[in-house]
Amino acid sequence: MHHFDELSERTQVALSTATPTGRLDIDPSTTRLSRGDIVVFTEYLRIQ
Repeated sequence: MHHFDELSERTQVALSTATPTGRLDIDPSTTRLSRGDIVVFTEYLRIQ
């Protein structure tokens, strides 16, 4: 589980582009996130 404010600015920007259905395309090689991770913010997001 990751807390939004502990992520890099690049990762925070990538997460802000998530669609309303929760779909998000990020490159795991440039972030600390990978499939199945959970990010805590005002909502929970599961990275798939």
